[in-house]
Amino acid sequence: MTWEAIAGFSSAVIAVCALGFTVWQAAITRRHNKLSVTPHLTTWTQSEQATGRYSVEILNNGIGPALIKSFSVQVDGQPIGGEGSEPIEKALKVLFPQYSFHSSQVYMARGYMMSPKEARSLVTVQFFGERFPGQEEVDHAMKRTRLLIEYESIYGDKRLLDTDALRSNPALNTAARQPSLSRAG
Repeated sequence: MTWEAIAGFSSAVIAVCALGFTVWQAAITRRHNKLSVTPHLTTWTQSEQATGRYSVEILNNGIGPALIKSFSVQVDGQPIGGEGSEPIEKALKVLFPQYSFHSSQVYMARGYMMSPKEARSLVTVQFFGERFPGQEEVDHAMKRTRLLIEYESIYGDKRLLDTDALRSNPALNTAARQPSLSRAG
């Protein structure tokens, strides 16, 4: 083998290694970029049993925006239909037919972009009258209710917030546990 052949072969090996390294680095950069804008929707509940006030918030505690693709509510496995916040209003009437309450709710429409660290009060219920449900009854109502929100990252990675999956396997998302905060009023 001549020195020219060895130099040519070495140059080819170096070029192939450089190309491989560049492809590898591009793949790692793309993965990093995707992770750096990953949304993560979760819920948070608050209970003020003494005053009969209960609320559920939706939070994006990821580091990227969440593009909402669909939003649905189920009670006892049955989808609750309607426009806007109507499904939440209907669900409350199914869950608490014997109680008087005022409620406020929001609806996350298809195409809504929830920014990182944004929190929205999904529903707040204030019971009034002679009696209102205890914590056990509210917890049971929460278990009967399923919230499904399909969303995407800005890279188009599909994700799903499914409150049933979170309740049955909290290890899926330790931040998505639904703690109750009891406050004396």
